[in-house]
Amino acid sequence: MRGGKRVGAGRRKKPEHLRRELLTIRLPKWMILQLKKNGEIGYLIEDQLAKGGLLNLPDDYDIDK
Repeated sequence: MRGGKRVGAGRRKKPEHLRRELLTIRLPKWMILQLKKNGEIGYLIEDQLAKGGLLNLPDDYDIDK
């Protein structure tokens, strides 16, 4: 048998509290340009917030993705 659905195949769903949600913010153009040079803006901001010590992270949150 080839192809098709298989039990246990595919990506596991993340818990609800770890799912990403769209958030629109306004930043100065110079900031956006620098962030884009360093990678994807959303992941960079998330990384800085998680490692910055400002938030209480859930136990199952992986900082080093």
